[in-house]
Amino acid sequence: MKAFRFTLEAVRTVRQRHEQEAMEQYAQALLARQQALSRLEEIQRQLNVAWQEIRTRFSAGCTAAQALQVHGYRQTLEKRREECAAALGQAERRVNAALQAMLAARREREIVDKFFEKQKSRHTREHLRLEQKMLDDLAARRGNSILSWNPAEAHP
Repeated sequence: MKAFRFTLEAVRTVRQRHEQEAMEQYAQALLARQQALSRLEEIQRQLNVAWQEIRTRFSAGCTAAQALQVHGYRQTLEKRREECAAALGQAERRVNAALQAMLAARREREIVDKFFEKQKSRHTREHLRLEQKMLDDLAARRGNSILSWNPAEAHP
């Protein structure tokens, strides 16, 4: 009996590689989203500190120039926060797209795997059928030789 050989092994390899690449892209997208979230959280922390600074200065009394300077710094932080929030939204969309691509690649690979299993099962069934046929033929030949044996001919 010849060894099992999957006819679509090249396709299977390509699909596995495609799925692996999609998983790597998904992991990179998750990492990028986490970095964007960390940047946003840091900017938010700085903004909270700036607001506290504004409250402290106003309650202690400050010049108009100082108030304007703190206000300008806060506006800069607000703008950076908005940019970081937009970057986080974009990172979220990339994560979602990468997840969909990964799931599609997995489905494509699973289709080939299912075909592999069917082909392997068919090969195994055929192997067992041929094995059984050989055993049946051997038993039939042995039975024929026992039936055709004549004890009188065995002792001259």
